[in-house]
Amino acid sequence: MRLYEILRQDGMRRIALRFRVANSVSWLRVARALLPVLLTVFFGLDVPISANATTRPRYGGTLRIEMRARVEALDPRELKVEPVVGDATEAAAERLVSLAYERLVRLDKNGQPQPQLALSWQADAAQKRWEFRLRPGVKFHDGTPLTPASVVAALQRQWGNDLLMSVSGDALVIESKQPQPDLLERLATGRSYIFTLPRDGSGIVGTGPFRVAEWQPRQRAVFAANDDHWGGRPFLDMIEVQMGVNLKQQFVDFELGKADLIELAPDQLRRATQDGARIWASSPVELLAVVFPAEGPTAQDARLRQALALAVDRAAIQNVLLQKQGEVAGGLLPQWLSGYAFLFPAAADVDRARKLIAESSPAPAPLVLEYDAADPLARAVAERVALDTSQVGLKLQAVAAGPASQAAGKLRLMRVRLADLNPRVALSALASTLSLGNGNDAEAAVTPEQQYAAEKTMVNSYRVFPLVHIPEIYGLSPLLRNWMPTRWGAWRLEDTWLALPEPAAPAGARP
Repeated sequence: MRLYEILRQDGMRRIALRFRVANSVSWLRVARALLPVLLTVFFGLDVPISANATTRPRYGGTLRIEMRARVEALDPRELKVEPVVGDATEAAAERLVSLAYERLVRLDKNGQPQPQLALSWQADAAQKRWEFRLRPGVKFHDGTPLTPASVVAALQRQWGNDLLMSVSGDALVIESKQPQPDLLERLATGRSYIFTLPRDGSGIVGTGPFRVAEWQPRQRAVFAANDDHWGGRPFLDMIEVQMGVNLKQQFVDFELGKADLIELAPDQLRRATQDGARIWASSPVELLAVVFPAEGPTAQDARLRQALALAVDRAAIQNVLLQKQGEVAGGLLPQWLSGYAFLFPAAADVDRARKLIAESSPAPAPLVLEYDAADPLARAVAERVALDTSQVGLKLQAVAAGPASQAAGKLRLMRVRLADLNPRVALSALASTLSLGNGNDAEAAVTPEQQYAAEKTMVNSYRVFPLVHIPEIYGLSPLLRNWMPTRWGAWRLEDTWLALPEPAAPAGARP
């Protein structure tokens, strides 16, 4: 026991030396970095301590980010609420908006509501009346204090008169004629950001950990640290975001040390891994699926649609084209979100596909599958689908989508990002985007059993057949520390820092 006490005391001395910081450091942020070490030393818990904790957090530096998306505006009022198709521009816009703006509630890594600008809340038994207490001392970037009245004004601009909002003393009250069991989730997602409009007409401002320092729509954004943030000053001084950079150029810049955070395509993973790059992948957040047309031979022949779905080797797509990232998709929602995706069969059945085609009369005409010409992965997957269908006697040509895309009779290869972390809402949004016509059934599904039944009806119609669920993949610079996004890819850059070189000691100073 005596030896243990000595080692523990010595450990604390070393921790104190390693994590010594100036008085201006936010102890809240330092405590987050120290927590795994403290739990190990004091309680003997087997808490993994990453390489990020081996160097003390430091202030300063500019985080350089590159992305493909071209964001049009940083106004939270302009965010869309429907699913994002294609290059996930709206998802990128929300990431940038979240640097400067905050909501009353945020979602933790498990998707559970946690306090952000609201410090606490309570609801009546019927969940028709909610009362929120705001975090004290919060200021907008222009110095204006956050008040319940300013929150009401912001939410009314976003939501309209959907709910009745008022101020009761120092509390915000939200009321409805119908129960609102999902109100916290609604406040934590979508366009529920809190902002104010300065009297000088200079635009809108938020309360976030960073403020907008420079904005060039569709090209470049620069964010500066908010020294007065309620959670403490961010470690980073600046964040620079270059937009519209293709994946190939991002990778080149990353290798040359010109970027700290980039997006990676699955076919770049092998080279990145061989080069020793740090890789992070989210849970699968995009569905890649073949959508059948509303008109033409495939629209009338359910056996032909089923044969197409059975002919495709989804496992090969996931193992080879996705480099084992993501997961094969038999259903519309990924397993981590629904909990029942494993119940949908996803294995190819070539013999059954051939039998269904033989039963079709007349013989199927050649089919066309359109894909996004700007998406290399979509092209590779479309070509793989064409190859697999040829093995069962179907002629299918993969072509890049042109001006006449979505024309009658053409199949489409679509990438759709999850619109919400609520399975019911996400499924309803997918039904709308994919034109399945079952959105109301999904919206009315409350229990997992009802959600599964609604999704099974959509999948068994063979109006769409899912292929794979795709994650977001990032390359991380060796300098980047404390990178802790949510599993679905939302950024948490207020606690991120850069392992910058120690400043040179003045001449003659003691070591």
